[in-house]
Amino acid sequence: MINIELNKSIEMLEKFNYKYKLRNSIITVTLEFSQNVVIDLSNPSKIIITDHLENWNFLTGCIKMSLKNAILYNFILLLFFGFLCQYLQFTGSSLTNLFLTFIGWVLLFSTYYLIKLEGFKLQLKTIMK
Repeated sequence: MINIELNKSIEMLEKFNYKYKLRNSIITVTLEFSQNVVIDLSNPSKIIITDHLENWNFLTGCIKMSLKNAILYNFILLLFFGFLCQYLQFTGSSLTNLFLTFIGWVLLFSTYYLIKLEGFKLQLKTIMK
């Protein structure tokens, strides 16, 4: 059963020209902009799909973490930066334009990475059926 799923996965990856590395029954797929998806086929009853952003990505910079943690990390940074901008507005300086740019950046790349990940998962699920 594992070999059938592994063969289907590799066939799909080669058909759509994805870059991947195969190690035992774990496939690591490299997507665009430093996003990786790990497909664990070692358990025949359950396929485990995880993701992580590599170093030098657009959401976390040089910190390696999963997409979920990157979105949480950026949310906390947005809150901190928002409070800092609010405080600086009382002192007479304003970083509102920079804050709005940061919000746009985080929303843009969070949406991009999320769409890319879910689209890949959907492709994989349709091939596995």
